[in-house]
Amino acid sequence: MPELAISKRRAVSLGATILGSFLVRAAGAATGVMLGFMLANIYRRGGGESSPMAISLLMITFNASELIGAPLAGLLIDRLGLRPLLLAGPILGIIAEIFFFAPSRLGLLAVARLVQGLTTACTVPAALAFLSDTSHRIGERGRIMGFFEVGSIGGLAVGYTVGGVLWDHLHRDGFFDLLLIYLVGLAMFALVRGRPKRPKQLHGFDWQAIKHAADLMPSWLALNAAAGIWFGQAAYQFSGAHPRPDQLLSFGFSGRMIGTIFGVYTLLFAVGTIGWGLLIGRISIGTAMRIGSVGVILAAISILGINHARHFGGMEFRLPFLLGVVALAAETAFTPAALTLLAARSDAIPERRGALMGIYSTLLAGGQLIGAAIGGVFAIAWGIDGLIAATALLGLLGLLTLPSDVNRASPGVPRPDWRASRTPTSS
Repeated sequence: MPELAISKRRAVSLGATILGSFLVRAAGAATGVMLGFMLANIYRRGGGESSPMAISLLMITFNASELIGAPLAGLLIDRLGLRPLLLAGPILGIIAEIFFFAPSRLGLLAVARLVQGLTTACTVPAALAFLSDTSHRIGERGRIMGFFEVGSIGGLAVGYTVGGVLWDHLHRDGFFDLLLIYLVGLAMFALVRGRPKRPKQLHGFDWQAIKHAADLMPSWLALNAAAGIWFGQAAYQFSGAHPRPDQLLSFGFSGRMIGTIFGVYTLLFAVGTIGWGLLIGRISIGTAMRIGSVGVILAAISILGINHARHFGGMEFRLPFLLGVVALAAETAFTPAALTLLAARSDAIPERRGALMGIYSTLLAGGQLIGAAIGGVFAIAWGIDGLIAATALLGLLGLLTLPSDVNRASPGVPRPDWRASRTPTSS
């Protein structure tokens, strides 16, 4: 009976951690897309503080906050435990949403996004530290990290869906509903019990976390930047702020239609990510990461075909659309594999687990920031075609910078932890 009670508490904590992370990500993404619609409306009315670069500025502010805050949060987790950081995240999100009710000045919106960026900076490293500390077998870790990735990146896509619907129905009042989402996330994190093991004393940061993840950073950062291009610019570009005669996707979708697009994306993304999470252990981590990198390149080719179709129908639209489905299924392989590897490497330095797992959030934020900056520049020059070209280049960079032996063990990590589960057909 005590073992059963512990198992139930662990299951509740795992589920609450993943769901809370999902809600925090979704609320932040929904805020971003609503800001995109709001600035697009200001631009159409002749407002002076709206442009593709203004959208990029707000996204850069959000991700810069997460980029800087995540490593600091990781260090605090290793000293204080994860619970204070989990709870701090949604509380900061609630504060940020209150700012969005104020008059629409770009400087004030940037401050609010700065505060909002700290929500994920606090919650994601803490959530990953807990998930890594409570799972040890590679198969189990693969499944858990797959579900976490659905909650994290999937939360971005769901946020776009929710943001489009809220804007169509409530416009600015929709920010109040996002405040409620943060309240539910806070309730979820309050259910989490447990914290990573840590030593009694830690004297500064000795770069052990970075050393254990350095070979993964270039490719992971590049692929996150490819995603950041679209999370930063899609709502603004698809809403018709700058239509181009030869680009089908630039002709003004409604908020509901954009929400539907991201809803379909979310469904396919979730299925693909969970499926790859279940496969980790049956195929090698390196193979999964290479498949994910190729998937980003195929996705760019698919969007290019759709963008230059004459209309939404016929073979000239259906063929690139089907390629896009295949590409999405492939690209979802990367992050569950990389997270599983990162969690395995954290076993070598359990006293630094929070800092090491916080690298995920740093790379995600850094990639989103780079993608937002690149997206604004490429969109001004070439519209949606510019976003496609930047995506293809970043996908290629991610593929070329994968470590030559991504499955190798870091110092102190038992090699069988992930090599023993490889099948004879794995590369």
